[in-house]
Amino acid sequence: MDLPLVFVGLDQVSWSQLHHAYGSAEDVPALLRGLASLEEETAEEAEQELWSSIVHQGTVYTATAPTVPFLARLIAEGVRRNALVGMLGVIAASVDEHDLPVPGAPRDAVAAQLGLLLPLLADDDREVRRITAWTVAQCRRAAGADARTALRARWEAETDPAVRADVLTSCVLLDPDGTEELCAVALAGNEQAPVQVAALLATADNGLPWNAELTAHVTALVPLERHGFGTLWEREPLQALTEALHTRGDADAAIDVVDSALGRAAALRLQGNEHAQAAATEARWAAEALARRSRTAPARLLPALLPLLDDPATAAEVIPLLRAWCQPAPEAIPALLAIAHGDGESADEALATLLYLGAPEATGLLARNLADRPRALKAAYRLATGELRTPSQTHDPGEERPPLPNDPELLDAIRVRLTVEPSGEGRSVFDGGLAATNEPVYLSGLLAAWGRSARDALPELLAALPHHPLPTSRALASVADPQSDLHVIEALQAQARQGAAPVRQAAASALHSLNGDAAPLLSVLAELLAERGNNLDRTVAAAASLGESARPLLPLLHTLLTEPPESRKTLPAIRATLGAAALVWELTRDAPMVLPVIREGLAWWASRPWGQATARRAAEVARVLGPAAEPLVPDLLPLLDDPELAPALVLVLTSICPDADPLAGLPRTALADRVLAAARPGSYTRSAMAVLTACVALGPAAFTDTQLALIHDLADADRRIVGAGLQDQIILDDEQFRTEARKTLRTLTPAGPLGH
Repeated sequence: MDLPLVFVGLDQVSWSQLHHAYGSAEDVPALLRGLASLEEETAEEAEQELWSSIVHQGTVYTATAPTVPFLARLIAEGVRRNALVGMLGVIAASVDEHDLPVPGAPRDAVAAQLGLLLPLLADDDREVRRITAWTVAQCRRAAGADARTALRARWEAETDPAVRADVLTSCVLLDPDGTEELCAVALAGNEQAPVQVAALLATADNGLPWNAELTAHVTALVPLERHGFGTLWEREPLQALTEALHTRGDADAAIDVVDSALGRAAALRLQGNEHAQAAATEARWAAEALARRSRTAPARLLPALLPLLDDPATAAEVIPLLRAWCQPAPEAIPALLAIAHGDGESADEALATLLYLGAPEATGLLARNLADRPRALKAAYRLATGELRTPSQTHDPGEERPPLPNDPELLDAIRVRLTVEPSGEGRSVFDGGLAATNEPVYLSGLLAAWGRSARDALPELLAALPHHPLPTSRALASVADPQSDLHVIEALQAQARQGAAPVRQAAASALHSLNGDAAPLLSVLAELLAERGNNLDRTVAAAASLGESARPLLPLLHTLLTEPPESRKTLPAIRATLGAAALVWELTRDAPMVLPVIREGLAWWASRPWGQATARRAAEVARVLGPAAEPLVPDLLPLLDDPELAPALVLVLTSICPDADPLAGLPRTALADRVLAAARPGSYTRSAMAVLTACVALGPAAFTDTQLALIHDLADADRRIVGAGLQDQIILDDEQFRTEARKTLRTLTPAGPLGH
């Protein structure tokens, strides 16, 4: 090894002026030299240090690009080739650049060293060939003609199917124009499965025509993952293929592929094939991912999903989807009942799903097995509180029936269970332990949702109050009768005088709900406001819930508003102050007092972490002021270019001048464009709903036919708009968004064809 040549120029780099994930890069020369050590432990430690510093979790830094030439030279000398070639690939692939003066410099640095890497495409070691092909592909446009030529030459010479698959994928990434030819050869000849999988993915990724023959080709290869694809490319092949088809607009093809894969999994199960479980798992993941993207997928895929319920090994793959997909599934109820009568986690999951599907036998089963069904109890709680909706409620917004009415047998079981203190032993959080830990919350929450019809449970709630004061206080506020249950009020009064502040607050809040007595709650809130604790924003929110009764807290709220901005460096602190501003405005209409705080919150957009969320909250408070927020217009207008903020800002502008057009110099139609640009696939529910609220605020005259057609697509196009949040909640949230989008369209076009 010619180390002097490898490290020529190493000490001439101003490493102390560069940085990596842990600060100054002055340690990089020693780490590079450590890679060449004959001591394996030293070399391995140096390698790990470089991974965590110059390309920490995929992020590149100013020290990354200067390190690349030395890594390439070490590779050429045979030093830790697999690891270091992979490191260069990760560097080239990175899109997370930290304070780089020249964007893309690390990728360009890797591309500049390809002359040392391309010979490795013909190396005797198959893993070296694989990882080199992958790394070359990560350089994309920077790779150049020599790289394309070398990859095509490797394609002609390569015989190992796994390497051949990687080379095909790399060729396609660097030369998309050659995709059709390569894929036709791979799919028409005698290529082995890994190469066929790579060709199918390239066909979908690059928009080549898709047909039933290709779908059948995919089906014959299921499970695709067994063919070794994906180790380097980090994607589930079936899921990636269907998502690529859907993204390019071929929703029907994507659904057909997954439908066929589910059928293949069921057939393999009947045959007793060794790959049946892997096929079911792969098809299930693809189905779940596609359903979160496509509104038509769940109904079309459900029939192919149901046969997998008949085998305990595959049923576990299916049951969670039946709850998440918002689809009626009466055909699934017999199989679910059979599972629910059993034991263990699968029985719990099946019962939770039966509750969600509205099976009449479900509440009785839960009552008889309450201690052993934590997930089902949670599902019952979410249904009773409206957090979860049944398929009938989702598809029929006019459904009036409560999702989980008070059942006498279940009420009796809850009363018994409330008297049992959880053992503290048992399962981990990942095995139902969290659901078991939250049992008092779910039991009390069910009773609270049933209100006074659950009044028979008052003795058990009162007995549980010292042990679980927060959830039981809330339940008592809903279940007790303030005229008849004076003993409940006395118990809450006693609880409000003792214990930690959150405990006293819960009891005091329950008292206020029961008899309107705000004094205990005001006392504890005043204490918390004075302490400036970690939950100050929640304290302010609790004060706001009192409305006019919060007036005695005004001096403390004023103190919050008048403190210097330097005291509000954290997100909870600024959120608390903005909440205080909204409450002070509600109580006093003192605009000069609250406007500076709102302006401060808007300024977070460009200068602080979480600035976007803070600016949105500030805009929400500004909206409450109505015309009094007009001095904020110069602060609002620069933020309109941010699509995430546009709906909230438009709501402020319409509150300032409800009937004006233009608003702050901008035509309402132009503002409608800004608002609609915020409605993008992958949105959080709150962001998506804000778009609809802003559209209604702008009014019918603001919208052209083209813009109305966009709202129509928000409601009825196949691509879901809500795509972020809790995975098992996305479809439900998107369905609720669709309902609101249709209402919005009717509001904006009451007499037009789009309004029907």
